[in-house]
Amino acid sequence: MRISSNLNYIKSSNLFFISAGLGLISFLLSPDILMLKSATITSVIAIFIILVLGLLIRFGISWIKYLLIVIIIFGINAFPSFIKEEFNAHPLNALIIILQAIAQIYATVLLFFKKRLNY
Repeated sequence: MRISSNLNYIKSSNLFFISAGLGLISFLLSPDILMLKSATITSVIAIFIILVLGLLIRFGISWIKYLLIVIIIFGINAFPSFIKEEFNAHPLNALIIILQAIAQIYATVLLFFKKRLNY
């Protein structure tokens, strides 16, 4: 596979990698996740999926932007109540989750614009 020559795809994949890093930080800061085996497995799988999405974007897979739009549309409904609960339990993790959401939404929007590298 070739790495995309679209500069926005590269920026977008970098934002997804940053989001995965933020997810790892959130994972390590949350004592509740580390106590429950199922929550730990779910968190590791979620971080892995974010990394895979970042790689797919980096390789210039064009259909990924439509998948991300669908995921964002479904996730936007549950987001406010989830953040409210998270702010009550773990305010720092809630801020990290908000930063992840912003990075992922911005990364998805970038995929719909064309900007080529000049070689």
